[in-house]
Amino acid sequence: MLGWDVRVYRPTAPDVSIARWTTGVFGLKWLDQLVEDSKAVDLGGNGYPNKYVIAAGVLLPIIKAGLPANASPLVIGDDYVLPAGWSGDIEWNQQEVLACDGNDQLIVEAWDQS
Repeated sequence: MLGWDVRVYRPTAPDVSIARWTTGVFGLKWLDQLVEDSKAVDLGGNGYPNKYVIAAGVLLPIIKAGLPANASPLVIGDDYVLPAGWSGDIEWNQQEVLACDGNDQLIVEAWDQS
């Protein structure tokens, strides 16, 4: 496994991304912690994709502050290197972010990049 391609959207508009980023192999641990803390629901998926449901009022402040640090290892491929703890920049759909109410339920969809 190389990491994850992560996308956030409303359940009613799955073709419209609110945010998108890539992250290392352990880059979803913070989402798993939200599930353990009963702040998110894990819908499963085995990486093809994994899906979570999280209130906008929980998710957006976390990712607006920057993706949480992760303990992903260094990954060296044939033509790329992903540094330890790597996460890519977040691509924002500002109009969609501004339209979110704190109680809106959002889907976080994470695809295994193997």
